[in-house]
Amino acid sequence: MSRRTTVLLGAVVAALLLALAAFWVWQATGARPQSTPPPSPPATTPAPAAERAQAELDELLEVCARSAAPDPPEHCGIRIPWGTEFAAVNTVAYRIEKMPVIELDGSAFTAAGGVLVATVTGTGQDGSARTETYRTDDWAVRGDARVTDSAVDLDVW
Repeated sequence: MSRRTTVLLGAVVAALLLALAAFWVWQATGARPQSTPPPSPPATTPAPAAERAQAELDELLEVCARSAAPDPPEHCGIRIPWGTEFAAVNTVAYRIEKMPVIELDGSAFTAAGGVLVATVTGTGQDGSARTETYRTDDWAVRGDARVTDSAVDLDVW
């Protein structure tokens, strides 16, 4: 190899090393891109309104549970499949083991995850006295919600 080729090759290698060093310094000191903030959670009702709505719903469902009428109270989300086992129902005793949890969504609400037990007493299809207990582990209700700064009004469908 001639001296001229060696010098030329050395110059090219030196230029590449210099360019690599400059690139590394530029990357190390350059402005870092701002990390993208996590997306904002969807707009929800403020906690105080949700707490007031839950208290209102709990009170409404407690009134429903105090009913002993043979037919389930209306607007309580209670359905009992007693028709195939009973010819007539005298009383129904309700016990709430877990209240459904309310979730407000604008002018409506859903409440799910409740546990309700109903003990039905009456006359069986064969004419004898009968008592049965029904349990639902997925008691849910829905309806309209009007929430203001001073009041919560729930209307269960």
